Amino acid sequence: MKKLDIKGIFTRPRKLLLHPETEWQVIGRENIEGIELFKNFLVPLSMLSSVCAILLRLLSTSPLYAIGTGIILFMASVVGSYIAYRVTREYLSNKVAEANRMALRLAVYSSAVFIPFHCLSSGFSEGFISQLMAICSLLCLRTLYVGLNQLTALDVQYRKSAIVIIGLLVIVSPIIIQQLLMIMFRIPTIYA
Repeated sequence: MKKLDIKGIFTRPRKLLLHPETEWQVIGRENIEGIELFKNFLVPLSMLSSVCAILLRLLSTSPLYAIGTGIILFMASVVGSYIAYRVTREYLSNKVAEANRMALRLAVYSSAVFIPFHCLSSGFSEGFISQLMAICSLLCLRTLYVGLNQLTALDVQYRKSAIVIIGLLVIVSPIIIQQLLMIMFRIPTIYA
């Protein structure tokens, strides 16, 4: 993924979701720098997912609320993924040789599975579909598990703790940032 590739932005998360073993092998052979991966993959994915959330929110809420929620989802997704990457890098720094590269891939590609489902969950009004999308967002843990097994040479004892630590970072960081931004901009979490 050298430059902005709209088709690749949707294809990679789908492959990570449906065929994570083969996609992690492809990822392992790629040579991508951090800023390039964020700029050409994660930011557009977050933006498109947030636009979907805005459009879904427009069906049940005011335009101002929908746009505010979408902007907050975008910011929370990008910043949350960056925080997950930085903390993962610190955790892996004395455990694997290429900690920066591994942390970047694990955090970004696990987030690539989490972000679209999380945005869809926020886009649908409260109900079954919203809850189903929230549960589907947890599929990022499977993606992370397969990636940890294929990309890193971690000992088994560190691998178990890494799945918990990195998984929580990928899931919780964007959610906490989203809630903080909702409070800061005085956007009600539950729209009445």
